[in-house]
Amino acid sequence: MPNIAAVLREEIVRLARKELRATIGSLRKRVAELTRSNAALKKKVPSIEREVARLSKEAEARQIQVIRAGAKELKGVRIGPRSIQAQRKRLKLTREEFGKLAGVSANTIYLWEIGEVSPREKSRGVLVGLRRLRAREAKKLLAAAGPGENRPKARGKRRSGRRRKKR
Repeated sequence: MPNIAAVLREEIVRLARKELRATIGSLRKRVAELTRSNAALKKKVPSIEREVARLSKEAEARQIQVIRAGAKELKGVRIGPRSIQAQRKRLKLTREEFGKLAGVSANTIYLWEIGEVSPREKSRGVLVGLRRLRAREAKKLLAAAGPGENRPKARGKRRSGRRRKKR
């Protein structure tokens, strides 16, 4: 004669497994569904990030368009290293902030200010347009542009030619 306690235990285990299978089955379906939706969202994120970057560049370009002077205003205007530096100081901006308004890097501003390079036609229009701004207006434009993004450097460190060992 079988032990009643063992039979009872087996029946309880069997019923528990049956209930567990029913509960886990629906949970497995839900987990699989969530995994698929998560994978789909992960695929969408890079394209959304690219779109945001494109739109922010367009917004920055529109902002620069507003500042840029017309061709008539550019005639006869001289822009030298001292005038660029004086304009930046008048607006109380760092090279990085001034470069953001002008649509160039801080290093380019530095090169303009020391006279190493001169601004191209597009940048000259922006520089002439910046002359109309006051310090408060410049700060407002910078605030509207949002935090600056660090651009990746195009090249690594420049190296001078390799030194050859003397024989």
